[in-house]
Amino acid sequence: MSGEDLSISLPALPENVALVRQAVAEHAGKLGVERRVIEDLKTVASEACANVVLHAYPKDAEKGPLEVDLSLEDDGLQLTVRDQGQGIQPPRGGRPLGMRMGLLLVGAISTCFQLRSRRRGGTELKLLIGVAGRSDGGTAEKTQH
Repeated sequence: MSGEDLSISLPALPENVALVRQAVAEHAGKLGVERRVIEDLKTVASEACANVVLHAYPKDAEKGPLEVDLSLEDDGLQLTVRDQGQGIQPPRGGRPLGMRMGLLLVGAISTCFQLRSRRRGGTELKLLIGVAGRSDGGTAEKTQH
C-alpha cells in the first residue's frame, strides 16, 4: 500500500461499522473523489462490514477483527473488507439460504468484486468502484468468484 492508502483494524462490533463508514468517506474525500462515488463507497463499506459483524464470528465467542483497506488505483477505489472468522457456512437445520441482498447491492455498485472464503480461515471481499475519468468508461465486466 502507498502512503495515501487507508488501513483499519477494529473488533467486529456493530458500533464499528459506522466508524469504518465515516473513515472511508473522509479518506476518499481527501483523495478528491466525487461525492456520488463517496456515497456508493459508504453503502458498500456498510454492507460488507455489517456482514462481518453478523456472520464472521460465532455469536457466543469473542469478536475477532474487522479489517478494511482502501486505496485509489488507476481504475478506481479499491475497498477490501476481511475477517478471520469461520468463513461462509452452509445453512444449518433447514434454514433457507438468504437472497444475499448485500452482495447484490455490492455487485450493482461496484465495477467488479471478488469474494473469497475459507472455513476457519476468514472471508475477504475485494471490490472496485469506478471514479470519473476512468479509461474504460465504467463498462468493465463484473467478476464474481
